[in-house]
Amino acid sequence: MTGSITKRGERSWRLKFDRGTDPETGKRRTVYVTVKGTKKEAQAELIRQLNQVDEGSFVAKSGSTVGEYADHWLTSIAPAKASPKTLERYREIAAHHIAARLGKVELQKLDGTKIDEFYQHLRTKGRRDGKGGLASQTVMHVHRLLSQILASAVKARKLRASPMAEVQAVPKVRKEEIQVLDDGELAKLLQHLKGRSIYMPVMVAASTGMRRGEVLALRWRDVDFDALTLQVRQVVEETKEGVRVKEPKTDRGRRTISLPARLVAELKRHKKEIAELRLKLGMGKANHDLVFPTIDGGMRAPRPFSKEFAREAKAAGVPHVTFHGLRHTHITHLLRSGVPVHVVATRAGHANPSVTLTIYAHVLPGQQEAAAAIVDAALSRALQEGPQQSSDRSGANSVPTDQISGAVALPSG
Repeated sequence: MTGSITKRGERSWRLKFDRGTDPETGKRRTVYVTVKGTKKEAQAELIRQLNQVDEGSFVAKSGSTVGEYADHWLTSIAPAKASPKTLERYREIAAHHIAARLGKVELQKLDGTKIDEFYQHLRTKGRRDGKGGLASQTVMHVHRLLSQILASAVKARKLRASPMAEVQAVPKVRKEEIQVLDDGELAKLLQHLKGRSIYMPVMVAASTGMRRGEVLALRWRDVDFDALTLQVRQVVEETKEGVRVKEPKTDRGRRTISLPARLVAELKRHKKEIAELRLKLGMGKANHDLVFPTIDGGMRAPRPFSKEFAREAKAAGVPHVTFHGLRHTHITHLLRSGVPVHVVATRAGHANPSVTLTIYAHVLPGQQEAAAAIVDAALSRALQEGPQQSSDRSGANSVPTDQISGAVALPSG
């Protein structure tokens, strides 16, 4: 592939070359680039540009802005990847933060310095009411969205590389303490809720670790009383457009959960009570087969449900826990009871056990001490008995692998 150089001024040159055929029109795409310097420098730049075309890394100069590409991404790309709820959140972040501060910046002129300044603004003055900075979690959400948009721009050949690699003050989020109920608090909550419509959803969440959307979307056809299991097959989601049902986000989210016998008994009683109530009201069998429907058999909306839970939790004397805290309580209880982490991960619907470890490792005190005790015992034997005795006794006194895996870090089975 060749190009040409034309002198435009004392130290100005115009480079001309083509970068292949436009797949839509079939026409050759001619590129014009103006450079300053000597002719030798212009020739070197032409060679560099032609090499980029050959390698497939050439990016044509463009004056399009961050805001324009963000709009394109939100309209044409994000809907194929994100749920309506997530897309709604993306649009809010883009409109209120990214477009407001970076929208008019040329995409190809955005660099790490501008992004660092943007993040500093968010941290100190980012609130829409003008009363200070945004929470670190919100800044992180902005960072992740901007990263996705810029990565897409690289794929679309609008950028050679994402300027995120140049950012020096990448947002960080300090882990918040997980909300967990102890046995006494959980008993107090359940006792307070007995007889209320929210009692059974709370019982299921505390007994299975299911998420709010999974609990509210549960159907009777998903519950197997004989096998003592239920299947998570759908999730309810609430957006500005209303309530809708969708499939779990991941394959691990679609899972089968074993049920304790006490919960099965409670579910059977609950099913009978719903049928009797509908019969008494002359409503007949519900159309949607939901385990926790509204009075008319419809889907309960997540936001009002969470508000109801918050009111009742406060009345029960446990205002520090959210409905999601019941999931944390269940998973924490399993791990502290020695259930292998891979089993807990499967039950919780985590992508893999490492996710469970990342979230819950800190709620298991004493694991490091147990590991140190095992090593200390082994060292003591080795130092007291000497090499030969230690070798002779290694088969008889070594710690079994399954004991070590149960004592070091987390039980892994």
